[in-house]
Amino acid sequence: MIVSDSSPSVLVPEASPSPLLAASPSQLMLGVPLKQKHHSYHLTLIQGVGIAVTLVAVIMLLFLIVLIRQKSRELKDSESMDKNPSKLFPSLRPMRKIQEGASSMFRKYSYRETKKATENFSTVVGRGGFGTVYKAEFSDGSVAAVKRMDNISEQAEDEFCREIELLARLHHRHLVALKGFCIEKHDRFLMYEFMANGNLKDHLHSPGRSPLSWETRIQIAIHVANALEYLHFYCDPPLCHRDIKSSNILLDENFVAKVADFGLAHASKDGSICFEPVNTDIRGTPGYMDPEYVVTQELTEKSDIYSYGVLLLEIVTARRAVEDGKNLVESSQFFLASEARVTELVDPRIKESFDLDQLQMVVTIVRWCTQREGRSRPSIKQVLRLLYESSDPMQSGFIQAVEDEEYEGNEGKGRTSRGKSHRSGPIFHSGDARYLPSSSSTSRSYCSRSFLLETGSPQSPPNMLSL
Repeated sequence: MIVSDSSPSVLVPEASPSPLLAASPSQLMLGVPLKQKHHSYHLTLIQGVGIAVTLVAVIMLLFLIVLIRQKSRELKDSESMDKNPSKLFPSLRPMRKIQEGASSMFRKYSYRETKKATENFSTVVGRGGFGTVYKAEFSDGSVAAVKRMDNISEQAEDEFCREIELLARLHHRHLVALKGFCIEKHDRFLMYEFMANGNLKDHLHSPGRSPLSWETRIQIAIHVANALEYLHFYCDPPLCHRDIKSSNILLDENFVAKVADFGLAHASKDGSICFEPVNTDIRGTPGYMDPEYVVTQELTEKSDIYSYGVLLLEIVTARRAVEDGKNLVESSQFFLASEARVTELVDPRIKESFDLDQLQMVVTIVRWCTQREGRSRPSIKQVLRLLYESSDPMQSGFIQAVEDEEYEGNEGKGRTSRGKSHRSGPIFHSGDARYLPSSSSTSRSYCSRSFLLETGSPQSPPNMLSL
């Protein structure tokens, strides 16, 4: 059978597109607007991030500019001070000469190493009217006490430099040694040797502390007297401390006492130099103050003697210089005047271990040192003589030393001319530096010479031990 070409063709339906490939009507309608919205969102986000980054960069740049300018000013000030020290610090030039000398005992520390050594000034060990004291451990292993002076005015710059220059010349085993200094803008630092056992005041008055033995107390009294003797007699010109008190007596690891806190130096009317406490208008401390100061408005070496008498009484009694508004000297007069009741003065914690003969001698010294008139008080040499005489192991040595000195002066034949063998060792305490020549460039301080009474010294007050 022949099929005609004109026969209608069979219609086969076309395959529907895959559902995965077919676009939905909504996509076909909204595709172009969605792409435009996403593009606009990304542009906005990029712009926001860019603005934020720019702001942060600008802030950081401004911060860096401020830091750089600040550092630049500091360097400029430092260079200016180094090039022209006399402009800012008139007395820095002589101080630099001492610093650069071969025998220099101190140096200039930078602010950075001072800050690091004190752990950002967090190691506080004491505070006072002058400022704050920190314990500093430097990178070379040395330890120092750093005294940071507060509120140093421009007018005090000259005095600060003079203090450094003066303290650098004082070398005695019973004076706290100056190790160095630091000058940073308006900050002033003095570096002293670190005293491991703190100050005498804390040992006498702080609760929970073990009481100092009688022997240690007498030894501390002798050490302080030695320091005052050096200042009064073996410095040129003679010096007076003007603020002797228990908080200014520091103790090392072996309880060797050293006098501290000299303050700023000023010349007195007689040409001698006195020390004025740093940053305080009040000269001296209540309880230790010389009664004559109210009238004369001057503190002299006799003022040091009065303060030493109060300190000696404080050492024996472990009572404060002022208690309940009453002066220690005034409140102790009844016991000082009664030989039968003098033992009641002793610190109750060592009531069973003191030496009665030494106590009587100490009371004699206290009464003599605290006379209201300065001319009636002893010199520190006379005080030392009594202190050494009161110790039995020293008694024979002291007498022999005085006899030898007197014989040397009268006969001019020396200490061995009387048939005595030359001593191979010290007569007194081996810890006493007065067997050695004084470090002062103008004098030599030997033990026997130190105990002799100087010409024109005051007589003993009534009812007291006569010298």
